[in-house]
Formats: sequence, C-alpha cells, structure tokens
Amino acid sequence: MLLLLWEKEEQGDKMETRCPFLKEERMAFCKAFPIKKMLPLDRLYLKDSLCLRGDYTQCPTYREKKGDMVSGKRVCPFLEVESVIYCEVYPIKKMIPASCYKLECPCTTEAYIDCPAYQKIAQGDIPPAAEAVRVRGFLLDDTVYYHKGHIWLQRVDGKLRLGLDDFGQWLLGEIKEVVLPNRGGKIISGRPLLKFRCAQGTAEISSPLNGIVVGINEGLREDSSLINIDPYGQGWLLEVRPAKGELARLNQEEFLYGSNARSWLEKEVDRLHYILQTEIGVTMGDGGNLSRNLQEVMAPRQWGLLIKTFLERKEG
Repeated sequence: MLLLLWEKEEQGDKMETRCPFLKEERMAFCKAFPIKKMLPLDRLYLKDSLCLRGDYTQCPTYREKKGDMVSGKRVCPFLEVESVIYCEVYPIKKMIPASCYKLECPCTTEAYIDCPAYQKIAQGDIPPAAEAVRVRGFLLDDTVYYHKGHIWLQRVDGKLRLGLDDFGQWLLGEIKEVVLPNRGGKIISGRPLLKFRCAQGTAEISSPLNGIVVGINEGLREDSSLINIDPYGQGWLLEVRPAKGELARLNQEEFLYGSNARSWLEKEVDRLHYILQTEIGVTMGDGGNLSRNLQEVMAPRQWGLLIKTFLERKEG
C-alpha cells in the first residue's frame, strides 16, 4: 500500500480527480522506536497498550530513551498521530514524499487510469473464481503447475511460461528490480536463474527445469512492481522451450497441481508461521493472518532466513 502525509487543506480541487482506490486513515507511531512502524489508531486502545496511559513510563522503549524520568504528561511524549492516505489495492506499503500533490503524483491526478493496479481492478482483469482460490490468505491459480521454490509454470503454445507465485512475491516484499536471463540462453535445473533486488536485500532463485529461454517479460524492465501486483498475469517472468523430456517431469513429485498444490501451500504457510514465531519472534494476530508489510519491521537477517528457506530452498 502507498502511504503519504495528507493535510486536508492541501487537497484543493486535485482530490476530485484522485484515484478511487486512495483511502484515508489515522495512524499512530512511536517517535522513539528505531523503525517507523505505523499502527491503526484503534490499536492504541487495546488493554496491552501503554501509550495512552500514565504507566507509559514502564514501556521498554520509553525507559531506554528517558530512563526513570517522568514527563508529567498523561500520554507518552513519543506518541505521534498522522493522517495518511493509501492505495487499498497495492500489496506493499511504500512511503511517498509529502510533495506528491505539487509534483502531480499519478494517484492524485487523472493519470491514475494508467496505473497497472487500477487497470487490473477496473477492467475486471482478475482470474475467474473457478481458476483462482485463496489458501490462508495467498492466491493460488489452479490452472498452473508449481515448483517447490514457488515458481509457477504454465503451458503456452508448446512453451512454458514461468512466474513467481503469490506466496513468493509476498516473501520478497517490494521488488525494486528483477534481473532476467537473456533470450536464447540455456537454463539448467538447480542453477541460478533469476535475481531479485528488493527493499530488504537481494534474492537469487534457481531454475526448476532445463531448457532455452525464448521470451522475457519486457514490461518488468519498466515496472518490476507488476510481480507484486499481478504475479499470475502481467507479472510473469519468462518463457522457456523445455529440453527433451522436461514436460513429462511436470507430472512428477517435484511439481504440484490442483489439490496437491493447495495442500502443499497449506503446509508452507504452516511452516512460515512456525518460523515467524520461533525464529523471528512475530506473533500471529487473530485468525493467523499475515500483514502485507511484515517485511518492513524485519531485520535483513530475518528476511534472509525466509528467503533461504522458502525460495532458495536452503535449510538453516
């Protein structure tokens, strides 16, 4: 989701032409916490929140900054509340400069109609219900095969089109650039195939099969966020002419399809929850739902652990 400071007096007539998916919310954050982690304002009223109570001096972050000194205020002096606007259809939280109105950001002008996220929703360009399902919050396209490194494969006119599944793009977080192989290049199963440069670091994913690259998604050179926005559609990665015998491998255990893919993804989500809680210290909320911006509060080492485990398939 896209976030920026929003002062109502600066809206003017521009807000009349803003994207309809731009929404407003009041958010709170701690000025003393090393990471600017925004929380919905209503979270401050939970029983375990100290921010609005006189005993905020017991907060570990407050004590680290102020020691035993009491400010005399009824609420924590480090508490700050802001009005923000965000894109409700974009999967990654991303701060935008507050000057976006002056610079005519596409979100706040008529140019929003060219946004891939807007076009995908407005034009109804989403997988039919019979082809896509939600598995523990992640989209699974029932028409493609899945490799256990979270690469999907789809037959297209004798070729195989490859992409990153929804679980994989969520793990990476904000994708700033993807390095694709050259057309005509030979790819070998188990050897490096793709490199993703993300907000938290770099990830390298190996090829799930042998073959020759016959096409790449040129659109990703201009906008790699398509992988985050539309992983099974406009965010596809490359097309491969498989080597002899490779198509038959799709029916083997290392590739999954249909109900087998669903069961596998269920287990992957269970494993993810376990690692988040035991190795990273993240506690799941009600229903065990995962925040789409969880990567923002992870240290690079923690993010790297998830990438190695699920995408690079390196244990430990």
